[in-house]
Amino acid sequence: MSMPSSKHYLKYWAPPLLYMGLIFAISSMEQPPLPMPEFEWLTIDKLYHFVEYAGLGALLALAFAKAPPPGFRAKWGWSAAALIAILYGVSDEWHQTFVPGRLATVADWVADLLGSIAGVLSVYCYLRLKQD
Repeated sequence: MSMPSSKHYLKYWAPPLLYMGLIFAISSMEQPPLPMPEFEWLTIDKLYHFVEYAGLGALLALAFAKAPPPGFRAKWGWSAAALIAILYGVSDEWHQTFVPGRLATVADWVADLLGSIAGVLSVYCYLRLKQD
């Protein structure tokens, strides 16, 4: 069996890496360019976090499913995708503590965590259904 080409890896790994760069760039802004109405402890910000990290989880899951790193056991790809997205959420929250006007919250990270898992599960379910 031949090794996949570098174009194959780039096709699947460039999107999540670029997306992580976009998350970092937005997190570096003092005020993100999104409306933030508040509803007690729950803000629309939590929905943004959920959707943002669902996207990251999905992109990572797709990369692990379609272009796993050499020697990587495919069955671990789902867990690896979720773990990377979740840990990136932790690093993103920590990063925001250094940005004036921004702060890190456990609630934001929980939204990141749930979104990451939802994104990975959605790709898993989609690919399983597509197989049948």
